[in-house]
Amino acid sequence: MVITTKRAAAPSTQTQLKIKTGAVNRLVKERQLYLKEIDEQRVRVEEYRQRAIAETGESKRKTYDADLRKQNEVLEETVLMVPHMERRIRDAMQDLENLVLSMKDGAEDIEALASAKEAIAAAASVFASTNTKPDVSASAKPDVSPSAKPVASTSTKAE
Repeated sequence: MVITTKRAAAPSTQTQLKIKTGAVNRLVKERQLYLKEIDEQRVRVEEYRQRAIAETGESKRKTYDADLRKQNEVLEETVLMVPHMERRIRDAMQDLENLVLSMKDGAEDIEALASAKEAIAAAASVFASTNTKPDVSASAKPDVSPSAKPVASTSTKAE
């Protein structure tokens, strides 16, 4: 008995265009969510720090100190995701740009091509301004002592 497998046909250029456009848009939104999460986590760390300062009982204070260290770890991991997301955005944007450049001028789906160009512009805006990048140094080695000064928040607005 001979078993044959069907190979899936390569997606059309239009399908690839839509997929890559969606990927770029998703990655840009995901990066914005990480930036928002960083701000929220910094507030949470400060709340834990204030609770630890206010606590007088030794056992509860140790618990708050441990919670504070954990929240700082979460903040640190979130901050480290931003450069990772930016690399992914850059790679996806490059793939999309290459696909758009390889398409013929008489593209069948002008709307998809326009969406792709908008996605490229949105991705490029991520790298256009250094103000949108969080201050990684502020959280690289957070001070978890209750008396430590609060970590400065980076204000980032969605574009």
